[in-house]
Amino acid sequence: MAFKHVVAIVRPEVVPALEAKLTLIGVGGITLTRVKGFGNYKNFFSGDWLTEHTKAELFVDESQLGALLDLLRETAGSGVPGAGVVAVMPVDDFFHLRAAVHATADPPA
Repeated sequence: MAFKHVVAIVRPEVVPALEAKLTLIGVGGITLTRVKGFGNYKNFFSGDWLTEHTKAELFVDESQLGALLDLLRETAGSGVPGAGVVAVMPVDDFFHLRAAVHATADPPA
């Protein structure tokens, strides 16, 4: 089974909707971190160019990737500069520390 690591930097206000919709596509976990930064979009009207966003990290089975990316586009995409970014990376190995077994779509009991 192949996993992907998805990192999405999104506006904080979209997080509740994102969390609610993840279970609908079968994604069972997410890690959220408050972050500050800037990219192509900068707030030139402020003395501090940094904007607050939320970093969402997910590990998904490759078969769930398309649905997850569609969900991120629908939920977090706004067409407004600074809406966020998404990166998808391969996962070389993935296992549960508690059970010391490699992860599958079904977590160990």
